Amino acid sequence: MDPTVILSARFGLLALLWLFILLVMWVQRKDLVNAAGVVRRQAAAQAPVKRDKARQMTVVEGPLQGSHMEIASVEDVTIGRGPDNDFQLGDDFASSRHARLFRRGSEWFIEDLDSRNGTFVQGMRIDQPERVQVGTDIKMGRTIVRLMP
Repeated sequence: MDPTVILSARFGLLALLWLFILLVMWVQRKDLVNAAGVVRRQAAAQAPVKRDKARQMTVVEGPLQGSHMEIASVEDVTIGRGPDNDFQLGDDFASSRHARLFRRGSEWFIEDLDSRNGTFVQGMRIDQPERVQVGTDIKMGRTIVRLMP
């Protein structure tokens, strides 16, 4: 074969390779920009700052959906599957003593009590006490509990 044809084919293949690389980079950039926009929109939708005082804790999803407990006059609540808890969850995926909800001043905090499946606040697993407000979702096992005004 003619050396000129081989050299032209090599340059053509190299150009196609660079076009492919640039296309991949463009698609990745587009996905990152779209993902950042979605995150910003979700944060704006989830971030209504409510300064209402929590008066009750309600199960919004799970086996005992609709059950609630008045917390306005208590300082500390243990939550779990076992009968010795202040708020008992009927959830096989919750630990016997799963979490503790406690008040410091006018703010509420949730603390995981070394549960097997963990405690999640707004979808993030916690490993230390986390401040919670009215409307915050707290997931233990398959149960989601929310502080209500």
